[in-house]
Amino acid sequence: MSEKQHPLINTNMLDFIRNNVYSVTEMTRQKKLSEILELYSGEVTDEVFIVQNGKKKDAQAVIADLEYFEHLLTLKEEVERAFDQVALEEASERVNDAADLSLSDVFEDDDIDVDALLKALEEDK
Repeated sequence: MSEKQHPLINTNMLDFIRNNVYSVTEMTRQKKLSEILELYSGEVTDEVFIVQNGKKKDAQAVIADLEYFEHLLTLKEEVERAFDQVALEEASERVNDAADLSLSDVFEDDDIDVDALLKALEEDK
């Protein structure tokens, strides 16, 4: 099986799972949520916790320090702005270039599998 399907496991991962992953039941019956919020009341921390519903595997969420999360969102916005800027600069440089390649030529030149691309687009819906 590929590494994507079964990531390598190490002691750091086991420690994280043991100390930072909780079920909804654990969060409600124990005072874990209060403990986590208390941890976040001091300095900004990058420590995160995962809460999951034991009955629904895909019902998961991350609890993170609000200031740390805000920092991550700011970084994400800056990266998106940078990509937009690069795309605008590239478009400006090419504005007078002739568009003489067909889409199939572009796919062929860049070795793009159209069927795989369409399948990936369907999966993202």
